[in-house]
Amino acid sequence: ARLRKRTAPEAGGDTARFEGWTAHFDRYTLEDAEGRETPFSHAEGEVLRLFLESPRRLISRARMQEALGGAAGESFDRAMDVRISRLRTKLREDPRNPRLIKTIYGAGYIFLGEVRWG
Repeated sequence: ARLRKRTAPEAGGDTARFEGWTAHFDRYTLEDAEGRETPFSHAEGEVLRLFLESPRRLISRARMQEALGGAAGESFDRAMDVRISRLRTKLREDPRNPRLIKTIYGAGYIFLGEVRWG
């Protein structure tokens, strides 16, 4: 069986634009509205892509685990918390009141931005 590259349903490439940001998945960078780039790790990119492929929809920890792999339990949860925290920092989110990546206590996360692929 051949493996297919995973892309967003409406993806026109490895670039997504949202709320003044551009995510370049081909070079693992986030670009702000002024053109400044911040690198992100492969692991952070996996989480970011998952959010950008499902904007304004709840993503449960179980769905994250299924999509990203990893054993259930405290270590997976902690790894996700760290990745999301790092993404929020790179997106200059207020940790007490994030605009884009909201935590829904006991349920998961939701990405609130408008996303355009391509």
